[in-house]
Amino acid sequence: MLTPKLFEPITIGGIRIKNRINMPPMHTNLGNERDGITDEGIDFYVARAKGGFGLIGVGIIDAWYVEGAGSPLEFFLENDRHIANYSRCVDAVKKLGAVPYAQIGVRRLFPVQTMHQVNHPTLADFAEEKIEEMIQAVVDTAVRAAKAGFPAVDILGIGGSAHSIFLSQVFNDRIDKWGGSPENRLRFATETVRGIKRALGQDFPVFYRLHGSEFLKGGYSVERAVENARALVEAGVCYFNVSGGGHATSVPQLTPNVPHAAYAFLAAEIKRAVNVPVAASNRNNRPIEAEAILRKGWADMISLGRQSLADPEWPNKVARGDYGDLRLCIACNECLDITVIHNQPVHCLVNPRQGVVSEVEDIPQAAKRKKVIVIGGGVTGLQAALTCAERGHQVMLFEKKAWLGGMWHHASYPTGREELFKFLEWLVHSVRQADVEIRLGTEANEQTLRRESPDAIIVSTGSDPVIPDIPGVDRPNVMPAIRALEGNADIGEKVVIIGGGGIGAEIAVYLARRWTLRPEVIEFLQEYDALDPASPHYRQRGHAVTLVTRQKRPGGSIGGGTRWVVVKELEHAGVRTVNGVVTRCITEEGVVVSRRGEEQLLEADTVLLATGLKPNLRLYESLKEKKLAPEIYQVGDPQLASHAIHTVKEAFKLALRM
Repeated sequence: MLTPKLFEPITIGGIRIKNRINMPPMHTNLGNERDGITDEGIDFYVARAKGGFGLIGVGIIDAWYVEGAGSPLEFFLENDRHIANYSRCVDAVKKLGAVPYAQIGVRRLFPVQTMHQVNHPTLADFAEEKIEEMIQAVVDTAVRAAKAGFPAVDILGIGGSAHSIFLSQVFNDRIDKWGGSPENRLRFATETVRGIKRALGQDFPVFYRLHGSEFLKGGYSVERAVENARALVEAGVCYFNVSGGGHATSVPQLTPNVPHAAYAFLAAEIKRAVNVPVAASNRNNRPIEAEAILRKGWADMISLGRQSLADPEWPNKVARGDYGDLRLCIACNECLDITVIHNQPVHCLVNPRQGVVSEVEDIPQAAKRKKVIVIGGGVTGLQAALTCAERGHQVMLFEKKAWLGGMWHHASYPTGREELFKFLEWLVHSVRQADVEIRLGTEANEQTLRRESPDAIIVSTGSDPVIPDIPGVDRPNVMPAIRALEGNADIGEKVVIIGGGGIGAEIAVYLARRWTLRPEVIEFLQEYDALDPASPHYRQRGHAVTLVTRQKRPGGSIGGGTRWVVVKELEHAGVRTVNGVVTRCITEEGVVVSRRGEEQLLEADTVLLATGLKPNLRLYESLKEKKLAPEIYQVGDPQLASHAIHTVKEAFKLALRM
């Protein structure tokens, strides 16, 4: 075994845990007010227990529900009628050798709509009796959790929850005993811990999810977080799960540009200061890095949240050494967008089973084995081929290019987006393991299809770029934006990109940073005095890019969890954004745009079109017309990660129906 430390047992609060892998609670939207936790929610945790996670956080359980502030799909434990379902969950998880704990907190203090008002409510507006009510609500919920059989509870102290806001130097604006000084800001947290201890006994384990830094101007740093942790241990906390910044931070936490293990140092600082176990969170899903964090003594546990969505079997696969079979989280944040922004049950881009079929049972086998031909080797076609093969069908995959991946391959090239390649890598590995016959450099023409005589054909030939009706669009220096990622396009120094959605924004950042040295390269060269600090190689080096959009701001088609990060990247890369304009024409000098009737010339050597995509249905319609198989289906192409979750899941569902 290459990672023995990950699989050492540990005792926390008197509870023996079989390994050092913690699945923390997350937004899942697998509960409701009637059931507390649904059958789908129980199945979700059972799958992770079966997958080998040693410590499993159930939640987030909202103890103090505010109308309009939360989701009706949250986990509820507000009265005793909910206890039975949680008991079922606890028993099922324990039976598989994992230790469950309940995370409890006050997720939101105010209705969402009030937060956009000019004079929105703040912590200072809360009457003191309401604060006492909140604390008691958390304590009462902890008592019910204990009745359900949970051997420990965890307090939600991150992500804009009440406990994180009371601790915040920025958002706690009270000047009474609940704010105004570090000790007073801590009172809400310490009183909650002491209240639980009084209700359940001093030996009952209380965990705490804590920010290692607010990463906010005026917010607390890791030094203050260390003092917070010390005070919480004194109050009775026996385990910390340490996260990065808070809900309002301008420092990315879970997006692909966050380096792996970037925030493990926060856990290390807290571990050095307290005598209870500490877990490191945020982007620690590479096995050897997780092992290194433990071996260096930076943490006692590794917390894998989003990774547990991507691959519930991560611990078992790592224990077996099946590293090639790991389906790694690519930090796309689709899970957050779906649950937090769109208020739907959790889904995962790279794990289409999540939310569709049980992850506990094997994929159902087909009633009749069929010969299936998949045309197109992008991620959608690969997923369709894989699921068909897993269901027992004989599968052939045709790809006219010499390589697999389609547009996803190109989307993985830009710095900070390399993580996307991991999903493609896993799909290709899995398809080969499933004995899918892959024919590269082969076009699936009529003659070939008639010769193979398939029972079913799945067409996944992608999309075509939408070419807008703009004078000058046929000029030789005008091309679809995606060509910029193909490596053989002649891109001039000055670039104007028409279309500020996800594709346009991502390619703008890529081109603006095209020849910039990666941070780790700069660090290496600095260490060995190998590059003059005055050298331009240290600075941003790429094309001069202007991004043009009709919208008020760029990135409109990107999910809310990552849009702000891409907008920041545009700023940092020096991309000029021209918003709220209409493109009039393309000339020899560049692009003419107008706003409220006033025209402006944007100089350009190359003009890239990121004006949308349309399905390529030509082959599908031709095959249908010629009736080349009894069953013929079409599935879409995701192009870039911001659209992929729908088409990957579409391919998975289609294969389940066949």
